Amino acid sequence: MKNTKRSSSVYYSILLLIVLAGVVLVNILVWATDFRIDLTEDQRYSLTESTKEVLDSDSLLKERILFKVYLEGDKLPAELRRLRNSIKDKLDEFKYYAGKKVEYEFIDPTEGTEADFKELSEQLMDKGNGLVPLVVNFRSNGTADKLVVFPGAKVEYKGITSGYVQFLQGGNADLNAMLDQKIQNSITNIEYELMKAIDKAARTSKKSIGVLHGHGELPAPKTAYFRRQLEDAYEFQDVTIDGQINALDELDGLIIADPQSKFSDKDKFVIDQFLMKGGKLMVFSTPLEINNDSLRRNQTVYTRRKRTGLEELMYDYGIKINEDLVVDANYGYFFLSKRQETRPLPWYFYIRSQGTEHPISSQVDPVFLMYASSLQFVKQDGIQPHILLTSSNNSKVHGQGSMLVSLGMTRLGELPDFADVNNDMNKKMLGAIVEGKFNSAFKNRIISTYTDNPDARFLAESEAPGKVMVVSSGTFFANQYYDSVYVPETNSYKYYEKRSGPYQIEDLIDNPFPKGNFEFMQNAVDYMMGEEALLSVRSRSIDLHPTDKKKVVEQAGFYKAINLVIPLGSILLLGMITLFIRKRKYAK
Repeated sequence: MKNTKRSSSVYYSILLLIVLAGVVLVNILVWATDFRIDLTEDQRYSLTESTKEVLDSDSLLKERILFKVYLEGDKLPAELRRLRNSIKDKLDEFKYYAGKKVEYEFIDPTEGTEADFKELSEQLMDKGNGLVPLVVNFRSNGTADKLVVFPGAKVEYKGITSGYVQFLQGGNADLNAMLDQKIQNSITNIEYELMKAIDKAARTSKKSIGVLHGHGELPAPKTAYFRRQLEDAYEFQDVTIDGQINALDELDGLIIADPQSKFSDKDKFVIDQFLMKGGKLMVFSTPLEINNDSLRRNQTVYTRRKRTGLEELMYDYGIKINEDLVVDANYGYFFLSKRQETRPLPWYFYIRSQGTEHPISSQVDPVFLMYASSLQFVKQDGIQPHILLTSSNNSKVHGQGSMLVSLGMTRLGELPDFADVNNDMNKKMLGAIVEGKFNSAFKNRIISTYTDNPDARFLAESEAPGKVMVVSSGTFFANQYYDSVYVPETNSYKYYEKRSGPYQIEDLIDNPFPKGNFEFMQNAVDYMMGEEALLSVRSRSIDLHPTDKKKVVEQAGFYKAINLVIPLGSILLLGMITLFIRKRKYAK
């Protein structure tokens, strides 16, 4: 009997030692092996491959960069603490791949006296160039209260301040579902905002983008907001051709926005040769002109064919711009003013266009297009076509060329009669891109003016791959502006952008600009200019699921009971089973 007990004891001791040795061995292997596993479906805790490549190499980030995050403190509500923790997790990932080149610290701006907070606030706001504070309104113990936070970071590179990262939009906010949604969006964009800050700090040169003038294009003040969003990554220049053969030689990209008058053959030739040299051409053109002021005044207006000549160039490169108007059941609003009252009228010529699977438009909000026309691809050898924007599957083409447009064509609250509703065949292409090596539009009709010019070097086909993007609405990224606002600091006058008409009622309250329009433009410029690292970060989607506070309140008792009963019940059940087994074992 003793030998049996001794053998059993030795057996269990050896088994215990084997288990312990296995646990120690597994821990040693885990400690010695460098790997990370993200089991979430959307890989929310992982960085994109392009970000890893940038952080892991010296191609961009060569010196130490420091992020001073001012979202810290015991008073932070749970919603903002969730954002704070997400920022820290992402910075830890950056540091994992970049090592000592990425450092960060979290700072509580409320530490110290009220005078200290005021002084720090002025430093962080940096005369309007820094962080915008967020005033959070909430109720504590039945009384209204507020908390001022700075949901952002100061970025220091090579020991000097290189910029700021605004993780969450400043202003006023209440602790409600709207703030939860904004925080969710901010968490999705953390990686992009950090990468944009690194790109701005470490980039030693910027690609140059020309914004063409001389043919009635959008004036510079109307592109102020768009340029301001991208000026950290690109250098913008206002350019005119005026028959100068080398007018575009120093540019990497060219934007032609809403031209009104005809292009001369000389100007078209210069644009053509810019593309043949590998240039990136972005054309935003509305082929039919509709005067909204006349429409409001007279209730009707005739469209006018612009015929700028760009249509011929685009056709030669593989995109046909039709002289029609697309109407869509997924519409925006036309605003009429009468007796000092503004009322919205459903306007099916204002389209909330949809993106495609292309990285430029795959994750953007609807892009609002005014009086857009349909596009078609023209088959060209060696050219890759991609659709960027379409109308909905409840849309159709209206008219052709010069036509009458009347406010009476639509009645408030009623949809027009569309054929084959919800048929994907009804989608019309409104934005497209073609890329590859092009044949010159002047291959068989070279202009004699340039053949006689000793400085001219005619390229019959592309010497480097180029890209051409076309959107059939010329004003979709334009902002309105204040003309000649006096700036005391510089004793000068400047243009300032102001609220743009977003064409959706709910957007009139909080959004100064149509979000999807500028997201699309940012993505488009990054893609066209070859900055696909930033584009791949911005186009990723993280599906966070915020807690339903109403369900928490309603079902809190049920889940508390489960958390209490199940553990205790499990312990009692195991105890009873053990007692039963021991009784049966020793009953004999």
